[in-house]
Amino acid sequence: MLVALLTMYLLGGGLLGGAMVTPDDIDVISERVELIVIDPARTETAMQVLDELKTGIEEFDEMFIDSGDTLRDVYLEHTAGATEMLQAFEALNLKSGGSQQDALGLREQLKATITAEEWVRIFEGLES
Repeated sequence: MLVALLTMYLLGGGLLGGAMVTPDDIDVISERVELIVIDPARTETAMQVLDELKTGIEEFDEMFIDSGDTLRDVYLEHTAGATEMLQAFEALNLKSGGSQQDALGLREQLKATITAEEWVRIFEGLES
């Protein structure tokens, strides 16, 4: 796992390993919510959650890119040892853990706003 993360950072930059859902995905989901969810109050609530999620994803991606720069610098520093590299990974894990918890909370809010049937229609075809 460590090798895969290091390869992502050093060869692909943060973009290869950023958020699993992109801001463009949120735009598509938002359009589908507006078409599928008929109740205006639930639509508005869902749109607020999606806006917050999009902002969080953009912040996460920026943090991930910045962390990639830090990891690259530590990796390329000849005097740095395994301890420094592990500390850089731990710092990234702490930062990303909070972002992931926030995203999971927003997903639960979205689920509470959208019925199971609407959910299936909104996300149909977005997998992979």
